[in-house]
Amino acid sequence: MVESPKTVLVTGGAGYVGSVLIKKLFAENYNIKIIDSLVYGSDGISDYSENKIEFINLDIRKIQNIPNIFQDVNCIIHLAAIVGEPLCKKIPLAAKQINELATKNIINLSKKYGVERFIFASTCSNYGSSENIVDENSPVSPLSLYSESKVNSENFLLSQKSNTFQPCVLRFATAHGLSPRMRFDLLVQEFLRDAIVDKKISIFGEDFWRPLIHVEDMADACISCINATPELISGQIYNVGSNEENYTKKQLAEIIQKFIPDTEIEIIKSKKDPRNYKVSFDKIKKAFNFHTKKSVTDSVTEILREIDLGIIDPRDSEFSNMSKLTEQINALNNYQFDENL
Repeated sequence: MVESPKTVLVTGGAGYVGSVLIKKLFAENYNIKIIDSLVYGSDGISDYSENKIEFINLDIRKIQNIPNIFQDVNCIIHLAAIVGEPLCKKIPLAAKQINELATKNIINLSKKYGVERFIFASTCSNYGSSENIVDENSPVSPLSLYSESKVNSENFLLSQKSNTFQPCVLRFATAHGLSPRMRFDLLVQEFLRDAIVDKKISIFGEDFWRPLIHVEDMADACISCINATPELISGQIYNVGSNEENYTKKQLAEIIQKFIPDTEIEIIKSKKDPRNYKVSFDKIKKAFNFHTKKSVTDSVTEILREIDLGIIDPRDSEFSNMSKLTEQINALNNYQFDENL
């Protein structure tokens, strides 16, 4: 292992994954910088005093306006994005600007200002649909604007590898679990919310596979990459999850039904979800001895406990609310990838 970087910059640090990662980085005494537009609020980072964390409230498309943010940064963890196909469909031009064009600009600025390591949060949905178990050598087949923007960003990032710049792509499984900036529009939480509110989970593509990962395990994977030797990181792609945490959508619904027995599971045949991918996570397990610590069952247990205590209410985090917030994000006129940054 190498000496831990002194300063880590996290884009999207107030978000669902970012707020969990910040908590772990803070506990391990990293110097932390955060860039976040706070379009979804500041709950994720409200507990931190300003003298401990440098926070900049900024849309990442405007990051070139504050080049000092890169000063003394050893590693960037780039989480900021419009996440998921439904939200990207709401604002397609802004989503492309944020997820792809701004990402490429941040990569160029990172190199310009001497950042050594760049860890990019990508997605296993890049694999699209496959009858076989997919790994990092499998072809990608993006089926949405979201995954297309991630694949394009991955390709650009990896092309920038050099002796002084270490790019790494983390293709995360589908996130779940408790976070300071809670979401109920993710698959596990969405099924759980429907079971609680409607007493019914409606699913289509019931036998299609999804890999799942707890948000805390996602944060742990990022920290493993911060600390790893260059040989393990530079130019590499890692699927991040666990072989044991691949589920069909029906299996997920049945797990929740065990906790809420009066839940009806409705199978909808008229709609088809084109995404179907069972993923191998052998590479990260072998390279880092990475093992996830929490399962879907752990998530459901933790979330139900918080709901029972009155700490969270799934009705407060309806997907429609998040969708309305996303619609407030406008496309910027003439925003481009600038090769000269």
